[in-house]
Amino acid sequence: MRSTALRVTLAAVMALTGVVAVWGGLMLIQGAWEMDPAWLQHTPFDSWTLPGLATLLFPGVGVLLASVWVVGRLPHHRALAIAAGVGLMVWVGVELVWMQVLHPVMHPLIFTVGLLVAVLGRLLPRPTEAQQRTGRRTAAV
Repeated sequence: MRSTALRVTLAAVMALTGVVAVWGGLMLIQGAWEMDPAWLQHTPFDSWTLPGLATLLFPGVGVLLASVWVVGRLPHHRALAIAAGVGLMVWVGVELVWMQVLHPVMHPLIFTVGLLVAVLGRLLPRPTEAQQRTGRRTAAV
């Protein structure tokens, strides 16, 4: 039962993060948020279109797909969850280095969510060697 609650919690956090990132990416692409262009002065971008597309794809679609892997207990779901969490933390780091601007809510929140996802992914039960070879799911996990 504990592993089921862990899996559901992890998948829910990842799905919510992915949906919000897809929405945020779309908003950036459409220019619906009047983002300060000065935030881009240290980046290779002259508009928010490509950063929006990148946001839509990685933290958006990428994390959503990883949540599907976790729910379905598909091969390598544990590693994908950990990678998604670490990826979110790296995402924040890259933004901070490129933009040289710290958003007081967004950056700490995304980093914390990434850390949570990585830790929860690490806590998922490891598949047995036989399950790894056959790609079979565990019944009780």
